[in-house]
Amino acid sequence: NIINLKYHQWFIEKKMKVYSQIVRLYLDISFENNTNFKITEKQAHYLLNVMRIRVGSRIFVFNGFEGEFIAEVFQIQNHTVECKLLEKTRHQQDEEELQLIFALVKKDRIFNIIEKCTELGVTSFQPVITERTQNHNYNLEKLRLYAIEASEQTRRLTIPKINDVQNLNLLINDWDANKSILFCNENDGTPFMKIRNNLGKPVSILVGPEGGFSKKELDFLNSFNFIQSISLGPRVLRSDTAAISSVTCYQSKFGDWN
Repeated sequence: NIINLKYHQWFIEKKMKVYSQIVRLYLDISFENNTNFKITEKQAHYLLNVMRIRVGSRIFVFNGFEGEFIAEVFQIQNHTVECKLLEKTRHQQDEEELQLIFALVKKDRIFNIIEKCTELGVTSFQPVITERTQNHNYNLEKLRLYAIEASEQTRRLTIPKINDVQNLNLLINDWDANKSILFCNENDGTPFMKIRNNLGKPVSILVGPEGGFSKKELDFLNSFNFIQSISLGPRVLRSDTAAISSVTCYQSKFGDWN
C-alpha cells in the first residue's frame, strides 16, 4: 500500500545517506576467503586516528575484483581493527579500457594527473621519457597510493594499473596497430568533439612533456596510421591540464559518461 511504499522509499534514502557518510577502504585481500579480516598499520591508523571509528562502526571495503561490501568493526586491539563482512553492496563491473600515456613532468603535476585521471576512469597509466623530459625520477608505489586513494573517494571498484616508465619511441615502435592512440597536439589536429567514433579499441591518450614534443618526435608520431592527432582548443595547456581535459572529453563523447 501507499504507506508501506513511502516507508520503503524513506528507508532506502536513509540507508544510502548513512552509507555515503562512512569510510571506504581498498584492501588487497579476497573477501570470499576472508569474511572476517584484520586491518593493520597505516590503514588502521587512518581508521582509528583520522576517521575515529569505533567498535560497531561500519565501513565500505573493496578489492578491485569482487565488488564492494559493507563491513562492521567488532574488535579493536593493539592498533589492529578487526571487521566482519555484512553484505555485498555492489557487484564487480567490467570497465572499458582507457590508457593514458603521459610524459614525466614535475612531481606535483604527476600526482595531479594520477589522482584526477583515476577519478575520471583511466584504467592504466603509461609514463614515458621524451626528448624534453626533465624529470626522470618517480616513485611507483607513491603513485599507486594516489590512485588507490582516488578510487576510494570516488566509489570506483577498480584500481588503475601504473606501468613502468618506457622510452616513447620504443613504446610506439612496439605498439599494436589495431589499438588507437589519440595524440594531444598543441600545433595541429582534429578538434576532440569532431572525432568520429570509429576508433580501434582499447584507446590510449597521449600527452606530452613541459615544453611539448620536439619536431623530430612530432614527425615520428604523425607517421603512424593508428595515431590520430587531436586538438584541445586554441590555448596551450599544461601537461596535467591536457591530460585531465582530454580524458574528460573522451569520457563525455565515447566513454562511460555517454
